[in-house]
Amino acid sequence: MVDASGRRLSKAEIAKAAGVRPPAVNNWETRHADFPRPVDEGDRYEIESMARWLMRRPIPAHVLRPGEPAGTTYGERFAKALGLIPQTENPERAQTSAQSAVRSAADTAWKPPRDLLPDLEKWRGEGDPESYEELLLVLLHLRRHNPRLWVPLTRAARQAAPLPFGTVLRAALAEHQQRYPVVRDAVRHVRLNIWTDRQLAEVVRKLEDVCAGERRDLPSTMTRAAVVCRALLDGFATDDRVRGGEFHTPDSIVRLAVRLLAPETGDHVYDPACGDGAFLAGAAAHVEERGGTSPSLSFGGQTMSVRSLRMAALNLAIHDLTTVTELRRGSALRDDPSRTGDFDVIFANPPFNMRDWSRGDPADDPRWRRFGSPPRHNANYGWLQHAVAKLSPTGRAAVLMPNTAAVSANTHEHGIRRKMIEEGVVDCLIMLPEQLFRSTPVPVTLWLLRSDPSDDSRSVLFIDARKLGVKVDRKHRVLRPEDIDEIAGAYEEWRRLGPAYTGSAGFAAVASAATIVDLACSLAASRYVTAEPSSDPYAEENVRRLHEELKKLHRRAAEVDALVDDRMSEVLR
Repeated sequence: MVDASGRRLSKAEIAKAAGVRPPAVNNWETRHADFPRPVDEGDRYEIESMARWLMRRPIPAHVLRPGEPAGTTYGERFAKALGLIPQTENPERAQTSAQSAVRSAADTAWKPPRDLLPDLEKWRGEGDPESYEELLLVLLHLRRHNPRLWVPLTRAARQAAPLPFGTVLRAALAEHQQRYPVVRDAVRHVRLNIWTDRQLAEVVRKLEDVCAGERRDLPSTMTRAAVVCRALLDGFATDDRVRGGEFHTPDSIVRLAVRLLAPETGDHVYDPACGDGAFLAGAAAHVEERGGTSPSLSFGGQTMSVRSLRMAALNLAIHDLTTVTELRRGSALRDDPSRTGDFDVIFANPPFNMRDWSRGDPADDPRWRRFGSPPRHNANYGWLQHAVAKLSPTGRAAVLMPNTAAVSANTHEHGIRRKMIEEGVVDCLIMLPEQLFRSTPVPVTLWLLRSDPSDDSRSVLFIDARKLGVKVDRKHRVLRPEDIDEIAGAYEEWRRLGPAYTGSAGFAAVASAATIVDLACSLAASRYVTAEPSSDPYAEENVRRLHEELKKLHRRAAEVDALVDDRMSEVLR
């Protein structure tokens, strides 16, 4: 059986699963314009899109395998090879199961088309990007929760004769907000008059075309409206759309963090700087993908701007999380609504290096009594301590920080870091690749923290993941599913093996608290992760040879310098 755990396959793996030779796959790609496109730089293809395409290709009678009835498609053979359907002796049942399995896999792992964002941006024209972003989320909410209004709206958008579509849409939104107050503030800030009737109609048509055809029994976070919502927030997070100091957290980082902390049914989840709610929605999606239900969790979040609050409320409402979420506006550091820690899981992507973050004297705040007061000029260690202070006795947190926070020499921050290390609340440091954020080039580290570690857990796992990920354009990189698996696999193995874990050269290493303190309390993963051993048996000899050549070049350069000095002296006489 082909390993389909990554949900993407190479051409060779596709050929193996479909029972053909690799040149056949190349021929399909060359001859058929609708052949799926690769989804990453490794020229790999999504299982679901490939399965759907192969389901339309019957296997010729002369190459059918024993037990495959006439009419069997390559898609059915493909699905069986990947374990999407059980092995069975009943061919007709196998055919039905294959088609059902492919449809199910396609629904639950569905992704928006690549041209979604460019097409939507085309119809935005010169309109205000922030207003447009809110309009799109309001429309997704309307489609998700109010089909009575959405169906006639899409019908009007498709009419050939010109209509005052802006008037029709305005009436639909006015009625929708009466039933769903969560969209009221956003609707008030959407200026429909800056777009033409045709632009608005085309946007509605595009969203309907993308979201149409899904099953009705999907969990709320897997509906196409929810998936499109996450994709739009990810795509719109450019450097000119930073909301009140809060950056959107890229979806690949969200998926990594929720995989590492693994929220479960019944957990109380919190994000003190939730921005547009990406971490909270990601936590719910993680639970539902594993068979749980998102309403079984409860969510708390704070945002620092009014607009972030609107966007987070819309995002979570599209994911059906409104009834289990409490959102507040305000700085969690200045305005701490709760002095107790009762959250099972905390995620945070706070503003980095924030100044003037404290209300009054930081020394008076009980959150800093355990490890020390953060400096007034930088809130980084305030966010880290806030996360620890809000955890339940068995809680865990994931906090994004700039790489510099792990090695800061500031007296206050160094002292806080040392106490956190010695008390064992620092669990793991993961240096992430550059360019994961569209909105900032700052390289980041993911800190995993724990509330009350056991006496034998005074060690830290370091993962250097800077070489992972793949570029999707010149300025942007994403973590692939296999990258997330590699990082999470190392962390899970360390948690399972404990002291027996030996790390992985060039990728992961464990250091005791005493060792870290001896190294000036540095928490930079690159300080502890050793380089991979060279596979070149002549590496040492080559280095020695190059060193000798370099010395010769230095001597030659000195001779040339002396000659130039002599000539210059002659000229100046």
